[in-house]
Amino acid sequence: MSAFVRALQGGALALALLLLSGCGGGSGGSVGPSASGSVPTATSTSVVSGSTGTTTPAAMQEETYQGCPPQGDGGDTDLNLRKNRIDPAPDQPVSLQSLLALTWPRGVEQVRRSAWAPDDAVAVARNEGRAVTVEGYVLLVRHEGPESPNCHDATARDYHTWLATAPSANLADRASSMVVEFTPRVVANNTGWGGEASLLRVKGRHVRISGWLMLDQEHPEQVGKTRGTLWEIHPITRVLVDINGAWQDLNTASSALGSAPINRQPAGVGPSGPGYTTPSPYHHRTRRTYHRRSYSSGSSY
Repeated sequence: MSAFVRALQGGALALALLLLSGCGGGSGGSVGPSASGSVPTATSTSVVSGSTGTTTPAAMQEETYQGCPPQGDGGDTDLNLRKNRIDPAPDQPVSLQSLLALTWPRGVEQVRRSAWAPDDAVAVARNEGRAVTVEGYVLLVRHEGPESPNCHDATARDYHTWLATAPSANLADRASSMVVEFTPRVVANNTGWGGEASLLRVKGRHVRISGWLMLDQEHPEQVGKTRGTLWEIHPITRVLVDINGAWQDLNTASSALGSAPINRQPAGVGPSGPGYTTPSPYHHRTRRTYHRRSYSSGSSY
């Protein structure tokens, strides 16, 4: 039995034992995916074990990239700082199933992080910022359109990637997958990944992904449709690819991905493109910031 499999088994057992309460003075319970794809109300916030990591922005390594500061040019700047970290995540094996089972507080959905209830922020912090390594199958890779974390630079765009527990050519299976993302800053620091042509050819591959666990609270309407959870691995910092039964680091194996057809259409092109939903004025694909929106809690930004 490999060390990776033993670590997965240990992480799964620990996860079953470590269910901590997410209730208190927060926003009224936690939510997460279910087998039917719906989002039920829950009474606890699950915790993934077997990994370590800090969650304070000061612990992250960040840089200005192509003139774009780590906080980007709008949207939720606290979220952008997490998306733009560049420090490599250590290998911390957990199962993809355990990450898909994680819950989150309902009150954080589509709310700027600086306005989160304290108990909700604590609940998210139990997992966010942890290093994780998961094994799965890439259903799809899309080169995104310009977004606020990258200062809407058309030459610096994320790769939106859907990771599933089993291979599939059916895009509907993204409803039970996890979104993991390659970011321009980390891609630039891994020249062996080979750029767009190589990254888009990761589609359909059996992979091991290492990176930082992050909650993207901006997309609750996608859960059960084009993603299985709001939790993401974002950014990806290391990729191992199964090539003929052997794990190879993408930094040294990008040429082995062959010349399979690739799709360069950004996920955000056209209102009916796969994985695309029309962004709100407060979404990270727009330049507007949250200060124009008022929420039912009475807070305005």
